[in-house]
Amino acid sequence: MDLIEQYSYFGLFITLLIEEAGIPLPIPGDLFIGTVSALPNSNYFLIVVTVVTATLIGSTILFTLSNKVAHPLLLKFGPKIKITPEKIKKVEKWFEKYGGFAIVIGRLIPGLRIVTPIVAGLFGVSYRTFWVYTTLAAFIWANIYFVIGKFFGEVLSRFF
Repeated sequence: MDLIEQYSYFGLFITLLIEEAGIPLPIPGDLFIGTVSALPNSNYFLIVVTVVTATLIGSTILFTLSNKVAHPLLLKFGPKIKITPEKIKKVEKWFEKYGGFAIVIGRLIPGLRIVTPIVAGLFGVSYRTFWVYTTLAAFIWANIYFVIGKFFGEVLSRFF
């Protein structure tokens, strides 16, 4: 148990970084946040900073790859699959108007968390917008699972 507590923040960081960079893991990051939060001496500040930092780094990798590689490919090959420049512009304008909200909601829905930075990069969301709303979503995400983990940690400590 001491080993788990000693390396919990580093393990959480690595796990979330890998997941947020688009490498699928058999266990979702939510579970890791809750587990580290359930530890008796978990530190709220360290958990939130760890989650937000790992999320920003990993998501930035996906966002950048999507923006620098996939966006030009979409412009080049999109018309061949009926994705015209007009349709791309329409989606980009939608992202200008609702992008922040879409990023926060997308980041909070399991299954869309990894897709969101790809779509944001693909359709030209500015990095500043992406960064601000990803930070907000990661902060909310960390807090939700911190509370859940703390709750279950306290419940389980009564039985063990």
